[in-house]
Amino acid sequence: MKTPFTKKRLFTTAATASVLLLAIAGCTTAESTPTETTTPATEATNATGTTTFAASNGDCDAMAATLRDVETANPELDDPELSAVCDGDSLVISSNSIPDYLYIATTPGSPQISELTMTIPVDPTEADEPSSVPLLGALGVAVNGVPIYGPTEGTGGDVQSLEGALSECGSHSGPTDFHLHWFGFADGVDCLYDADEVATGESLVIGWAADGYPIMSGVVCSDDSCSEVVQLTSSWQLTDESQFATDTWAAHSYVEGSGDLDECNGRVDSDGQYRYYSTTTFPYLVGCYYGEVADGALTGNNAANPGGGMPGMEG
Repeated sequence: MKTPFTKKRLFTTAATASVLLLAIAGCTTAESTPTETTTPATEATNATGTTTFAASNGDCDAMAATLRDVETANPELDDPELSAVCDGDSLVISSNSIPDYLYIATTPGSPQISELTMTIPVDPTEADEPSSVPLLGALGVAVNGVPIYGPTEGTGGDVQSLEGALSECGSHSGPTDFHLHWFGFADGVDCLYDADEVATGESLVIGWAADGYPIMSGVVCSDDSCSEVVQLTSSWQLTDESQFATDTWAAHSYVEGSGDLDECNGRVDSDGQYRYYSTTTFPYLVGCYYGEVADGALTGNNAANPGGGMPGMEG
């Protein structure tokens, strides 16, 4: 039997100025040349994070409950629509791609309805080899129904290579849809999460990737008592700055062990569950698919087939 599940969006009180300590690079306008951000002095490599995670696989009801009961924040736009339905061993997420937070124009045009459906396994299967995420098009869906894209812009360059192209929330309106490129937040700005929520290091789910694994905030507690909050770091390094604005995949190289996360920008957590995490540098959210992606996992105007990302990977 198919059963819909949704969850009301949580709002918090006004953010304090201290959260700006952890504001990610995407919250500022990008320069035409890259600016690699510095990470907190605290070592995050061995951080276990909190023992309770906001998103896990294996329970369709719980997975579906991470999706929000969206409400309009933009009277001039169409109302956002989002549903999550459990269908056997799959979770079916359907969205019209309209944001539920305040839209700030950074590109021509305004968000239009773009239907997207993503069907993911309740119990994902680790792939024999990671596969590429799309160069352009959705690779997943955020908890508010906004499509999640990779690190590439239409130019082939990095999303941070176009000055002012993205809002402080890491999103903008493109030719086919409104979408999210990185996990952005700022004091006093209405985004996917408020800045004070992020700064607590509490486990926060950004969305779900097409292989079925969750995408989480990379601002995490360093230990179970949350004595410190740290930003997890990517293991992709900028090795050819000259290609940053034209071919961001060629501009970056995966250097195993140089950061906290693997080449897909994820890790196996203390509970044995694999999760992707947001980072302030390339690839920002998902670097490759850790799990198997079914044919037709993503359908709709902004859907894209796997492939076309990491050099040397099969798509």
